Amino acid sequence: MKEFKKISWLMTAGSALVICAAGCGSSDSGSAGQSSPSAAPSAGAASSAPPAATFPLKEKASFEIFSAAHDTKPQRGNEPIFAEIEKRTNVQLKLTNIPSASYADKFKVTLVSGDLPDVMDSDVASAKKYGMDGAFLALDDLLKKFGPNILKAIKEEGIDTSLRAADGKIYGIPYFSMPGTTATVPQYRQDWLDEVKLKAPTNPDEFYQVLKAFKDANLGGKDTIPFAPQGYNNFPIFRAFGTDPRMYLNKEGVYQFGPALPGMKDALTFLNKLYNEKLIDPEFAIISKQQWEAKVSKGNVGAIFFNPGRTDFFTDVLKKENAKAKMVGGGALKDKNGKGELLPDFSLKGVMAISSKSKNAELIVKYYDFLYSPVGKLLTQYGIEGQSYTMKDGKPQYTDDFKKDMVNNPTNLGIGTSKYFFTAPLPSLFKDRNEGMLVAAAVETSKPDWTKQEPQLSFTQAEQDIVSKNLQPIMDKTSEYMIKFIIGQEPLTNFDKYVGELKQRGLDDLVKTYNAAYQRALKASQ
Repeated sequence: MKEFKKISWLMTAGSALVICAAGCGSSDSGSAGQSSPSAAPSAGAASSAPPAATFPLKEKASFEIFSAAHDTKPQRGNEPIFAEIEKRTNVQLKLTNIPSASYADKFKVTLVSGDLPDVMDSDVASAKKYGMDGAFLALDDLLKKFGPNILKAIKEEGIDTSLRAADGKIYGIPYFSMPGTTATVPQYRQDWLDEVKLKAPTNPDEFYQVLKAFKDANLGGKDTIPFAPQGYNNFPIFRAFGTDPRMYLNKEGVYQFGPALPGMKDALTFLNKLYNEKLIDPEFAIISKQQWEAKVSKGNVGAIFFNPGRTDFFTDVLKKENAKAKMVGGGALKDKNGKGELLPDFSLKGVMAISSKSKNAELIVKYYDFLYSPVGKLLTQYGIEGQSYTMKDGKPQYTDDFKKDMVNNPTNLGIGTSKYFFTAPLPSLFKDRNEGMLVAAAVETSKPDWTKQEPQLSFTQAEQDIVSKNLQPIMDKTSEYMIKFIIGQEPLTNFDKYVGELKQRGLDDLVKTYNAAYQRALKASQ
């Protein structure tokens, strides 16, 4: 069996693991009958097409999955959808569910032990790092032979560069959340907009006019807060000024550090105006998330910039005191050319990494490829035809009985929180799961303005040294200056001085490093 580098893992034991238990999905095409592991060539053998074999297998097979359990609704493996997929594949899953709170530690301990289960739930960065160290199997050859549906989804979702490690290889099968769950969109009190006879703003000037109208009308009483951000970077105006408050991939496919771009000076000038006119919460730089939620829930805030699910959350809270209260989502604030951008959902939540010691790698890839097929997509996202959904005009529709309790029925069926089955989401899934809710409308309104999902870059050791050395000092200085510029403690005539200080901390090398990593990932994905 292959040995791997335990020392390297121990050195990185403090690394944070981001393990999500979110939506579900799928997105690609293939036949209902998928490949089985019978009489297939080895991973290293050349093959022009997947072997012609089908599920269910003639003989029972199984493999182990080690995963973080959902915080409140862990899957046990005995839900109806598990039984249905096992019936169709004759593959049994042996599940080890670890509470999310302790998963990062348990993940590292298991890696160090060297005694790995067949499949481990991992964030993308950890899978790439430990894969290059030898813990996880490089899947490129297996995917080419047995994973056409998986590869098609990777291409369609635009995540190839995110999955590739610094050595150019893929070390995990991706899983996703439903679209709409993590996007950030402008949100407004519709009842306040109605009071001042204005529509949701579409550019910075209209944004200013709406906030000023909220304040002048005193719609939240003497403590009216027209706009309540949490942090210096949580404003919807940056892209309208041709910048962004972080390192980002621009339209031309080049990484730039937004806080150092000329457009940031214009954005900060605009925000300073909002601050001086008391149109934004003066505590934006120091308020915690809990304090922010409490402040918005009081009913004296007119607009926020956050997850679209907050439209329903805050509306429900606010209606207890004001029956007319309603929070609705808006689109991007457009630039002078009428173009606007919002950060999209980062739907790639993690990967299922296969142990380099597993004897079931071929089976595992084929199993997940079945889940990525059209039949698998329907099973993992809509459940069992005739029970949870029916087909109408070639499209799945949840049954009326299933929709009566959309909060609990997906989880009870086994398709609500399980990462074992999260393939790339069908386009209709979010709308169907959230029918009649404000969040569905918020996503539909904002989605045309979403940018492409940015890759999760992988750095070589030399590149990582530059990132580790330069990134945090640069972000610390950025945060300090951005806040001072907004509240007027630092004059904007010092913007060039501020950029110079970032360069002294290695900004140019940092930007070059990001672009080098991106170009390498692009090349590997071709």
